[in-house]
Formats: sequence, structure tokens, C-alpha cells
Amino acid sequence: MKRFTFLCGLVAAFLCLAQNAHAQYAGPIHRQGANLADARGNILSDHEVLTLIGEQVYDETYVGAVKQRKTGKTLIWSGIGGLVGGAVLYGVGVSKVSGQVNQNSSQEDIQKALQDNPGAAGMVLGGTLLMAVGGIALDAGIPISIIGKKRLNWVADDYNARKGLTYQIGATPNGIGFALNF
Repeated sequence: MKRFTFLCGLVAAFLCLAQNAHAQYAGPIHRQGANLADARGNILSDHEVLTLIGEQVYDETYVGAVKQRKTGKTLIWSGIGGLVGGAVLYGVGVSKVSGQVNQNSSQEDIQKALQDNPGAAGMVLGGTLLMAVGGIALDAGIPISIIGKKRLNWVADDYNARKGLTYQIGATPNGIGFALNF
């Protein structure tokens, strides 16, 4: 009888250790920026995400979604920088000739003002091109970021839906605890 009790205790101890190893993943996961996080808000490492969601979903969806999210954010911020920088450059170019030209100026007056300030035309043209490139980057970055965000949300939702009914047996401050999660 002592041997049977010892073996049951040993099996229960191994069960407790096995369940505690996965207890940190018992809660749902959610997207936090371009990463996945556990219920406590801790960012999961790539290895932890691979362990949780499986190799197929990791390779086919998660890796691409993270890249899309980061690429989209980079394009958005680059686009904003291009728009602001282009507007400043355009404004400086226009201000260089605006004192010499008004609404009633003839074509010759405008040409003379541009000849007196040779960099002004380049600044106006450069600012216009920089704003155009910034706008294109911003326009491309927004949908790329949204698609990556939705794919990351899908990964988290898929894991949370597949998780279903789980149980935990483990050591607690007051003894051994049993938790049923559904």
C-alpha cells in the first residue's frame, strides 16, 4: 500500500510540474503593437509564440503579419516625414521669391525673381516631389499596417478559440490547486 501511495504521489507531482510549465499560457493572448502578449501584458518571444500557435500558423501567418505591421508603420512615419519636410522646403522656396512677386506681376517679373534666387525654383520643385513621395508612402503604409494588424488579431483569436477547455494542477501557497479554464 505504501508503494502504491508513493507512486500516486510521484505521478501527481509530475502532473503538477507539467501543468505549471504551461500555466503561464493558460490565459488568452492578444496583440500588442506588432507582437503578441499574454494575459498579464508580457510580450511573448518568437519561441513562445511558435510553441503556442504551432509551426504551420507561425510560418504561414504570424511571421508575415509581423513584417507587414512593421513595414506599414515604417512607411507611415516615413510618409509623414516626407510630407512635413516637403512642405517646409516648398515654403522656404516660395518665401524666397514672394517678396519680389505679387498677383499683378508679369511673366518677366516672375522670371527675374527666379533668376535672382536660383535655389528657389529647386526648393519648390524638390518640396513638391518630396511631398508627393511622402504621400505615396503614407497611402501605401496605412493599408499594409492594417492588414498586418488584422492578421495578428486573427492569430490571437485563432489560438484563443482553439484553446477551449483546459485545466491546471499545480502548487499554490496553500497546497495543491486545481483550475478549470473554459
